[in-house]
Amino acid sequence: MKDVYSLNDQGQFIIKNYQKQKTFASFLPGIAGKFGIPIWAFYVNRGQGIASFGSRNKDNAIMEFYPANKSYQNVATKGFRTFIKLKDQNTVYEAFRNLNDKIESKMTIDTQSLIIEENNRELGLKTTVSYYILPNEDFGALIREVEVENTSDQTRELEILDGMPILIPFGIENGALKEISQTISAWARVDSFATKIPFYKLRASAEDEAEVKQMTAGNFFISFEKTADSEANSLLTPLVDPDVIFAEKTSLETAPGFERKELAEYQGEQILENRFPSAMAAAKTKLKAGQKLELASVFGNLADEDRLGEIKDKVLQPDYLEQKRNESKKIHNYYADHIFTVSGKQELDAYSRQTFMDNLLRGGFPLSLGQENKKTYHIFSRKHGDLERDYNEFLLEPTYYSQGNGNFRDVNQNRRSDLYFNPEIKRDNLKLFADLIQTDGYNPLIIEGSKFILTENTAIEKVMAELSGKAEAEFRKLLTKPFTPGEIALFIDSHNLELKSSLTDFIDLVVEAADSWTEAKFGEGYWIDHWTYNLDLIENYLAVYPEKKKELLFEAADYTFYDSQVRVKPRREKYFLTENGVRQYNAVITDENKEQEITERSQFPYYLRTEKGEIYTTSLFNKLLTLVLNKAASLDPCGMGIEMEANKPGWYDALNGLPGIFGSSIAETMELLRLVRFMSRAISEADLDSEIELAAEIVDFLAEFDQLLTEVKSDQDFLYWQQAGQIKEEYREQVFTDLTGREAAVSIRKIEGFLNKLKAKLERAVELAQEENGLYTMYCSYQVEEYEKLGQSSENGLEKVAVKSFKQHRLPPFLEAQVRAMKIMEDETRARKLAQAVKDSELYDQKLGMYRVNGDLSAESYEIGRARAFSPGWLENGSIWLHMEYKYLLELLKSGLYEEYYQAVNDALVPFQDPERYGRSILENSSFILSSLNGDTKNHGRGYIARLSGSTAEYIDMWSKMAFGRQPFKYQAGELVYRPEPVLTAELFTEEKRNEKLQLSQNKSVEVEIPAAAFAYRFLGSTLVVYHNPARRNTFGEDKAVISKFKLTAAGEEFEIEAAELKGELAQKLRNGEIERLDIFLVPGT
Repeated sequence: MKDVYSLNDQGQFIIKNYQKQKTFASFLPGIAGKFGIPIWAFYVNRGQGIASFGSRNKDNAIMEFYPANKSYQNVATKGFRTFIKLKDQNTVYEAFRNLNDKIESKMTIDTQSLIIEENNRELGLKTTVSYYILPNEDFGALIREVEVENTSDQTRELEILDGMPILIPFGIENGALKEISQTISAWARVDSFATKIPFYKLRASAEDEAEVKQMTAGNFFISFEKTADSEANSLLTPLVDPDVIFAEKTSLETAPGFERKELAEYQGEQILENRFPSAMAAAKTKLKAGQKLELASVFGNLADEDRLGEIKDKVLQPDYLEQKRNESKKIHNYYADHIFTVSGKQELDAYSRQTFMDNLLRGGFPLSLGQENKKTYHIFSRKHGDLERDYNEFLLEPTYYSQGNGNFRDVNQNRRSDLYFNPEIKRDNLKLFADLIQTDGYNPLIIEGSKFILTENTAIEKVMAELSGKAEAEFRKLLTKPFTPGEIALFIDSHNLELKSSLTDFIDLVVEAADSWTEAKFGEGYWIDHWTYNLDLIENYLAVYPEKKKELLFEAADYTFYDSQVRVKPRREKYFLTENGVRQYNAVITDENKEQEITERSQFPYYLRTEKGEIYTTSLFNKLLTLVLNKAASLDPCGMGIEMEANKPGWYDALNGLPGIFGSSIAETMELLRLVRFMSRAISEADLDSEIELAAEIVDFLAEFDQLLTEVKSDQDFLYWQQAGQIKEEYREQVFTDLTGREAAVSIRKIEGFLNKLKAKLERAVELAQEENGLYTMYCSYQVEEYEKLGQSSENGLEKVAVKSFKQHRLPPFLEAQVRAMKIMEDETRARKLAQAVKDSELYDQKLGMYRVNGDLSAESYEIGRARAFSPGWLENGSIWLHMEYKYLLELLKSGLYEEYYQAVNDALVPFQDPERYGRSILENSSFILSSLNGDTKNHGRGYIARLSGSTAEYIDMWSKMAFGRQPFKYQAGELVYRPEPVLTAELFTEEKRNEKLQLSQNKSVEVEIPAAAFAYRFLGSTLVVYHNPARRNTFGEDKAVISKFKLTAAGEEFEIEAAELKGELAQKLRNGEIERLDIFLVPGT
């Protein structure tokens, strides 16, 4: 790294003179602990960092939300400000505003905090500001601590003004701030000013409606000077009237009011209403050489003004902030250390921690709640909204055990490797996403989080017997409605209910007795790729629980179908004649009767019912078979890709126009082939009875489709398309309302025959997609050549038609097709040929040594979607889209192309980038990297859109396969076997002995010694695994190092086993977390 960017021994990334470097936007994690209330906070490398923050979502901002480009412009004036009046020189200097050669600054980015520092050598002043989220409290707040140090050799008399020039009163939504900020200010006022703890809110609701509600919640500001002794800190007088500070400078550029008069302990008039207020405070001091003035401010949100006094007393305690800062660090270390890694590359170790943290921010961290019957509950998840993703409506639930919203594809992928960090969740992730698959093969978009309910009186009484207090009756009502653990915990805390056990144990008791489900909503359209990620969950489950395969697929018959009010229209209702030709528009529709039926259900509204109103359940294999039938019936007119029949494309969202021009994707065909192969192997291995029971409607679908595969020749693709579509539409019409509940038996032999026929059909489809250059076509669109008018029109006057023939158009190459192709290649030679073809193609960026998401789209119509409108190399058009590039790297690894993989890792992995080129912390992923196709040559290789990317899921998957292989546990000869197969290069083993701190819980940490020539990691969230490789060999290839023995440490005892694997009870103990440390010794292989 160059002098500007550096990584220190604590894993902190440091940027010198940060305001002069390439702009970037990022955020604090928004994690306040299980028993804390999160605050969202975004920052940029301009001004004093923090550009906006608030509670819950954009509509509850405390500092106004602006997209990244406007934040870069606004943060220096509308963000935090620090004015320093030098009384001996009669001048005012503003820290972090004047950039010249005599002022040095730096930004230090940590997992949980942001620190900025400015050293003004000319004035002899050093200003340091740190930010973090307040943890483990029943209110949410951002903490800002400021130090001003006298670095001169003289005593300085200073007055310091610090804080926010504008604080948004609670109750003003983001839209109102942007469109009617002048009008809405009439409702604004500041209460509790006399107590020196201003409370910012609207007087009443501002909507133009008959019902007007009085506002009780508000945002608050506490500022104080830290004392040097054990006395309580000294509260400062708040300055809430911006006119007092900025006077005629309404631009907020300078503070003439502060320049003209003393504002410390200001007693003059301040206007408290009808304007957007400030949140600043001033302090006077005399500093001797080397002395510091320390200020701190707390900015937060409260449901009730009455709590301000209590919070003030708590915050002003002399050791309170230091304690909270340490708590925050321990909380973040605890979660990050689930992927604790010690290797020969310090930047990789730190990157692994940060990537794990960012992955859990999008997918959530899996807790196992309950007693015997544990249920998985993900905390901290949220949709990837930030300053650069300004379009997303993110949500951080302001409660204990906080969870947020997310999209099916994102959450599914980000939870892929959860079992490697908490094996107690078992099949819960898989069941969640399998249950969300509908009978038509689609699924809802929006995952809102888990809910619980107590339905049995005995369960309610059992819970109520464990607590007492005045609010018992109210708490009982809470239990009879859907609730989250956070709502329960926060209610108990805020109503001072007394428990017979700890709060954590009580939550386990409630969850044990409750029924649970995941809230999910339709959203918008149906994407064609969402189902493809479920097989990854199945494979990872079987990598940890291989002996459970038969039970998982065939014996557990508790899987449900998601019941949606939105159906896919049949072709006759969505093919229209437009001025540009025949198009497929408005492909889905909401059924009002179905919507009403779902709304009227009191419990589990989105579970599909039978005619009798009973929730229908089945096995996972049967659900997969239903999925296979729907997808196989959706092959395009040329028998290649899966049709985009439901308004949305696949993973590559930016081809949003492709569904309208009859788009299809080969990636989903490849995934369908992969699934069919898996099911075929599973059914042959399972030693099943001669028949399987299926829903009668599925049996009919299967029979008709099996006959179609038998009767239609392999090259009669258009006939297949016509007849398969008709069978599918008739089936969907049958099952949309409900299932009859009747089941029928189908022979195993018939299912195997069907899968084999379909396998041959899909293998031909994949062959058709391969081009002469060795790459696979990803997308096709279809131009209608012949059609028949149906004599009907849409609401907007477009005539409906039936298509009689199509002409295929193949789009330029996309990296995703090569990724999915590698997943179905069953020999290394073919995979290597494809890897070389990719490197020889336009998908490879020679200048960067990276892989582009797609080829040249310039010859395509703008009708394909927004990707065509983007400049080459930018966003989804020819950029290095990190998620897909990492998917490609993962498949190189999984395909056994280890040399190619490590070459690509050295070139493309974020921690190995030149930070000056990358333009931000090399510990943090970006959504995309500007490729060399773009005309902005000075920014080639620069990362854009921070962190909450699917690339985190792919890296963790890579990390796991590097650390212990694809299948750490196997089931052989009736017993469990642990046989790790690491894929590590020699340079990943430590050069020297290292002592590292490992956070085992939020209250306990240990020092661990990792010797030289070792690679260490945490396995299954509990066991420290250390590979010893004194010969420093690769663990792959001809001269690889191999396992010679194990040393196990458990319950304070050590013992050794000379073997290459652990079997039976020892493997079980390892999986159960009973082995604290596992040293694995490697020797050169023979």
